[in-house]
Amino acid sequence: MIAAADLARVPCRPAPLAEPRIRIGLGPGDEPLVAPGDAVAPGTPLVRRPRHPQVVGQALRGRAAPRAGTHFADGAPLVGDGRRALRFDGAGEVLYVTPAGTVRAVVARHHGVIVSPVNGAVESLDACALVVRGAGPAIPAALAVGAPSHGPLVIAVERPEAELHATQIDVRHAGAVLVAGSRIDIEGLTRARAMGVRGVITGGVIGGDMLALRASLDRQEASLQASPPFALLVLDGYGKRPVPAAAWEALTACGGEAVGLSITPPLVLFGPAAAVPRAEPGRVRVAAGPLLGRTGRIVGSSGLRRRAAGVYQECARVALDPIALPGGAELVDVPLADLERDG
Repeated sequence: MIAAADLARVPCRPAPLAEPRIRIGLGPGDEPLVAPGDAVAPGTPLVRRPRHPQVVGQALRGRAAPRAGTHFADGAPLVGDGRRALRFDGAGEVLYVTPAGTVRAVVARHHGVIVSPVNGAVESLDACALVVRGAGPAIPAALAVGAPSHGPLVIAVERPEAELHATQIDVRHAGAVLVAGSRIDIEGLTRARAMGVRGVITGGVIGGDMLALRASLDRQEASLQASPPFALLVLDGYGKRPVPAAAWEALTACGGEAVGLSITPPLVLFGPAAAVPRAEPGRVRVAAGPLLGRTGRIVGSSGLRRRAAGVYQECARVALDPIALPGGAELVDVPLADLERDG
C-alpha cells in the first residue's frame, strides 16, 4: 500500500464550505443599504453603486463643514438651507474637506444596485467591504468574473467533459444559472448574456475568452443602460477541463434549485436546505495529463517511473473508475504531481 507520507504529498482540493463568507468590496460613493446583523435573501439590495462617478468640489464659503462619508441625494442640501445651501448636481458621498475649505465629493447621476446572491446575514461592514455569511453550503471555484448573481440551476450538458455550444442556449434559459461542462467559448457567453442568463458554471475557460468577457462587461458598465448581473464561475482552471467529479455530483443533485454565484471569493452557493455530498476519503482525481478528469483510488506506490521526454517522476498505482461498460477498475501508474485528493 502507498505510504501515508506519499499520500500526504498529493494536494487536496478545497472542501465544501458550511457557512461561506461573501465579500462585497466598497469604494468611494458606494452606499451600503444594510447593516450588520440584517438578514438577507437572494435579490436583497446590499450596496448602491454609482455609475460614471466624478470627483467634484465646492467651496464652503463660511458654511459648516460636512463629515467625510456623508451620503446625499441629487440636489438635496448638504449643509445650510435655502439659496445658500451647499448642493451637488447628482447623488454621492463626501470624500474630504481641504484646508482651504473646499468640499470634495464623488457624485453620479446614475446608480446600480448589487444584490445578495444567497440567504444569510450581514456579518460585518466597514469602509472597505461588506461581508455576508451564507446560511447554506458552498463549493469553492478557481476563477470568477462578473457580479454576484443568482437563479435556478440548469444542467445544460449531459456529461462533465462535454462543451456547451452557443446554439444550445436560448430564451428558455433566461434568468437561470447554466452548468456548461468542460468549456464555453466567448460566443456562448455573449449569447447567454443576450438571452438573459444570470450565470455560467464551467470546468475550464480559455484565457482569451475570459479577457474578452471582462472587457464586454466593462463596456456594458460604461453604457447608459445597466444590464442584469452576470457571473462566470470556473471550477477547475484555464483550458478545457471537465467539471470535477465531486462538484458535478453536487450540482446535478441540486438541479432546478436556486443557487447563487459569488465573485469574491469564487463560490457556488446553495440554499439552506441543500445537501452537498461529501467526497469519500481516499479518493483521488487526475488533474493533469491524458487522463484528466478520471477518478479512482490509490492502491499502492509505483516508485520512480520514466515518463515523457525521459523525465523520472514519483508515481502511484491508481485503480481508475470505469467510464464505459461495467467491469473491473483500470490500474494505471499516475505521477503524484498529476493527482489531487478530494477535500
